[in-house]
Amino acid sequence: MAHLDETVLSWFTAMVGKWSVLDRILILFANDYFPVVAISLVLLYLWFMGKNPVERENNQRALINAAVSIGSACGFVLAFSHLNWHGHPFEEAPELIDNVNRIFYPIHDPAFPSNTSAVTFAAAASVWQRNRQVGLLILVPAILMPVAKLAAAVYYPSDVLAGALLGIATAYFISNLVMPCFEPFVSRVFIVLRRLCLA
Repeated sequence: MAHLDETVLSWFTAMVGKWSVLDRILILFANDYFPVVAISLVLLYLWFMGKNPVERENNQRALINAAVSIGSACGFVLAFSHLNWHGHPFEEAPELIDNVNRIFYPIHDPAFPSNTSAVTFAAAASVWQRNRQVGLLILVPAILMPVAKLAAAVYYPSDVLAGALLGIATAYFISNLVMPCFEPFVSRVFIVLRRLCLA
């Protein structure tokens, strides 16, 4: 598995420094702000989206599921990182530090599983269950952000894959098992929000 990780990683890191346009795209998506803000703006738009009250509530429930899933995924990443810690590629192969400095910066948070993948895929999978089109839209930065961080030698492919699977599993767990347990409470919250013209 380690050899496969290194081989796949080398494909991504080889892209860096060849084309300035590609480097700029990688810098944009590796950034901790642009993809996260883009996803947040899509989620904010989702809150107000819908042709009728039923559609709007469905979208709003998708946003609530996404918020709870994102928070839960962060907690799971923290727990898993204590069980299986390993270094980032740039720590284990110092020759990759140039990629990091060109595209991103040397991060200190856990490598396995990738927090970036867990959070972005949790958001995409949560929304996908209730609104396919918006879920696909969120999937674009959810894929591009971890790919850019692979090119920057911040994560191994297995870190990204584990984070993505964790995010998707968390989203399905929260949406299908946890949130239904709070259903009477959530419905009452929506009644209050509607009276305040917030939903």
